[in-house]
Amino acid sequence: MFRRRLPLTFFEKTRQYIWPRNGWVRAFKYTWQRLLRLDGSADAIAMGLAVGAFVSASPFLGLHFILSGLIAWLVGGNIIASAVGTWVGNPITFPFIWLATYRIGHAVLGNPGPHTFTHGLSFSILTEKPLELLQPVIIPMTVGGVFVGLVMAVAIYYPSRSMIRVFQNQRRKIRQRLEKDEHP
Repeated sequence: MFRRRLPLTFFEKTRQYIWPRNGWVRAFKYTWQRLLRLDGSADAIAMGLAVGAFVSASPFLGLHFILSGLIAWLVGGNIIASAVGTWVGNPITFPFIWLATYRIGHAVLGNPGPHTFTHGLSFSILTEKPLELLQPVIIPMTVGGVFVGLVMAVAIYYPSRSMIRVFQNQRRKIRQRLEKDEHP
C-alpha cells in the first residue's frame, strides 16, 4: 500500500543514503521527531543519547552500536536512543574527536609533548602483528576517549532531557484535552 510504484535502483538507494533527496536537515528533523516519540521517560531517552555520544568517542569504530546498546541497557537508558546518539561521531566530527582523545590520552598517561602516530602507518599493519603496531595509538585514544566521551555525554544529556520533557508534557496535555472533549 505504501510502496513506490517504481522501486529505486541500487544506485538511487546508495545516493539516497549518502545524500537524502530532501536534504540532511529534513533527515535530522525526522530522526529527532522519531526520537521524541519513543516510549520511555525523558531521563531514559536522554541517557541513551548520552551513552551513544560517550561511546562515539571510543576508537572502536565497528563496535559503537553494540557498546552503546550494552551500556544503555546497563544504566537504564533507551537502547534505540543510544544508537541515534552514536551519530555524534560522524565523518565530520571524527577527526576532531580522534585528535582530542589522542592528545588527552597521552597527557593523562604522562607522555607530554607532540606525538605523531602516522610515521609507522603502512599496509604492513594488516599483515604483521596489528595489535602491537596499533597499541601506541589505541591505548591513549581509549584513555582519552573516556574523558572526551564524558564531556560529550554531559553536553548531550541535559539539553536533550529538557527538550524531551517539554515535548512529552505538551503531548500529555493535548491527549488529556482530547480525552476530556471526548467524554464530557
